[in-house]
This record gives sequence, C-alpha cells and structure tokens, in this order.
Amino acid sequence: MVSLWAGVDVGKTHHHVCVIDDDATVILSERLPNDQHTISNLLDRLTGRQQPIRWALDMLTGPVELLLAVLHDRGADIRYINSTIASRMAEAFHGERKTDALDAYVLAQTLRMRDDLPAITANEADVSRQQLRLLVARRLDLVEDRLRIINRIQHLLTAISPALAKVVNLERKGHLRLLARWQSPSGLRHAGEDEILAYLRQHKVRRVKALTDKVLTAAHGQTVSIPGEDTAAAILAQMALDLETTNARITEIEGTIAGIVAAHELGGIITSLPGIGTTLAAEFLAYAGTYRSPAALAAHAGLAPVTRDSGKQQGHLVSPTRYHRGLRRVFSLSTFAALTCCPQSRAYYDKKKAGGKTHRQASAALARQRVNVLWACIRDRTPYQPRPPRPGSGDSRSSKPDDTNAAVSGSAPPVY
Repeated sequence: MVSLWAGVDVGKTHHHVCVIDDDATVILSERLPNDQHTISNLLDRLTGRQQPIRWALDMLTGPVELLLAVLHDRGADIRYINSTIASRMAEAFHGERKTDALDAYVLAQTLRMRDDLPAITANEADVSRQQLRLLVARRLDLVEDRLRIINRIQHLLTAISPALAKVVNLERKGHLRLLARWQSPSGLRHAGEDEILAYLRQHKVRRVKALTDKVLTAAHGQTVSIPGEDTAAAILAQMALDLETTNARITEIEGTIAGIVAAHELGGIITSLPGIGTTLAAEFLAYAGTYRSPAALAAHAGLAPVTRDSGKQQGHLVSPTRYHRGLRRVFSLSTFAALTCCPQSRAYYDKKKAGGKTHRQASAALARQRVNVLWACIRDRTPYQPRPPRPGSGDSRSSKPDDTNAAVSGSAPPVY
C-alpha cells in the first residue's frame, strides 16, 4: 500500500500542510488555520484515503501545541525535524525562493527519505518533560531579570552614595528591606538609629545592630546631595521591591521543579551524580532525549569532537558548532561543581593536567567521562556509587579514574 508523508510548516495563525506519496507526488498542499475544527477536518479527509500517513513537524512548543494535541488524540505517527536538518535539506531543491509551501514540501521529502527521525510521543514522561521545559525556561528568564535589576540597583546606588553601595548586599533579604525604605544618606540620617532598628526588627531581619551601624557610618560619611537624588531614590525603592518579588518567584518555581524531579523515575538517579543538583537535573530532563549510546549524548551536548578530513589531511578534529547549548551548560556547570565535591572527578582532572592538558582540555575530558557515567546510570536504572579505595591506597583519589569500559558496559554500578 502506498504511504503518505505529510510535512507541516508551523505558523502562529496558520500552518501550511504538504502531503506527498512514495513517488514524491504532491497529493495535497494547502494553508491550514490554527484551530481544532479545521485541523480535524483535514485529518478526516486524509484518513478517508485509507493510506498510512506519517507527519513531520519542525517545532515542539509554541504555536504547534494545538496541532500536536489533535494529532496525538488521533494516534498519529509524528516525527521531529530540527531546523538545521530542514535548512540543509532545503539546499537540495532548486531555486532560492522561500515560501511556507516549499518549507512544508521539504519537510515531507525529508520525512520520506529518512527513517531515523525521532518520534514525538505523548506519554507520561513527555508530559513531565514539557512541564520541566516550561518551568526551566521561566526560571532562566527570572534569573536574567534578577541580574538586570541587581546591576541597575548597583549603578543607581553607586551614583547616590558609593559608600552605601559597598555596605548593602543585594543577595540578602534584610538589606533589600532596608533599601526599600531608605535609599540615600540623608534619608538614613534623618531616620536615625532607633527608627532603623525598629523597622528591621519588625521585618525579622537578622543582625540588625551590625547592619544599622554600617549604613549609618556610610550615611554620616557623605553630607552632600547628588543632583536627582530624590528621583533616583524613588526608583531604587521600587526596584528593591521588584527584586524581592523576583526572588520569591524564583524560589517558588524551584520548589515546583524540585517536586517534579523528585517524582520523576530518573530524578534520583541523575541527582546521585556528584555536581548535579535539582536545578541541573531538571534542565537535563527538559533538554535530553533518548540516546543509543553515550557517544550520541556527548555529541548532542557538544562534548564530542568532529572529524574534518580532506585529501592528505587525516585525523583532524575540531570543536563542534552544532549542539544543544542547554545540555552543554548542564555538563559544564556540574563538572565545575564536581571538582570540589567529588574526589574521583578531581583525581581524573588532576591526571589530565599532569599529562599536559590545559584547564579547558582537562575539564572537557572530565565532562565527557561524566557523560559515560550518567548514561550508564540511566541505562541500568542505578544511582551513581563511587568506587571504594583500593586496599592500602589510603585515599579514593588513588583509584583508577578513567576506566570508561567499566562505566558503560556490564551491570555493575558505573564508576570513574
């Protein structure tokens, strides 16, 4: 029976659908409004042809959510084609024009020619993954907002009073409470010690006496007023409140993320690897897919070198440029943390440094080794367990850290 291959170029208000058969003959090519009734009607028409059909999409979130929900409800076979593959495949077709119809046709042709495209499913694990994607993205947005607000507060506070800017620690809630009430040296001098102490104690700030003495010392050290001081102080008060609100939202989201990670079947396994906490585990679960080997995971995370051979030049390796930045961030940050909390990781790093590697090269080698370990832990559904020190070695750092085969084969718990 002839199969049908459908490519969908996703848009905000409309999608373009192109359906071809096994001979690459276009069966259907039309613009489709992004609403459930129209999508269902199209699926009814294609189902009436009594031919198996497979769908290809180039997006996983955003405007494609409704289309995905309708396709999953119908039990459709859906595959994902990332933008890089779609762009490279488009170069194989003649002309320089770019239209929605051509993009959908390229997706359908790619789907027809390749059988290794990842499937888009709707099981419980994918629901958790989608939740983590949204929460991780929101948390990163809030973290960026917090950094922007902190930088702006520091800039304005330094303009008003450099001495006060050195005293106030924007990472502490009590200091933000103080800054929300008094922002200038004149305001602090006018309030006086008793009023400041009473205000801070009312808001349950710790070490109120030490903080009050510091800010009053800074206030008495500057008696001149800066032009525009009152306006800047009003802005600072509002931004201090905004920073408190942003911190509270980040804490709330991190609590929700921690609950999802704890309930996930792989949550405890991933967090068992030294250097990976709840936040990085959530990012890994949000970004990672299913991999046939640790090499595939390393390639997706940008930790595997790419071969560039031509003519007489053989064995030339370069750093990859096409990889998932989020996954790379997970392994980079966790590797940096593992250097201080994991003796096995530190021993492996020191061995590479002793072999003449730079810090960057040794860190990359350690991150690649940790990919092997994490992949084996997930494959075996076994939490990470460090290798005990050998008898007479005295320290676990002396154990052999680079036994890659032991980490990725066999049923024993993976070790460094």
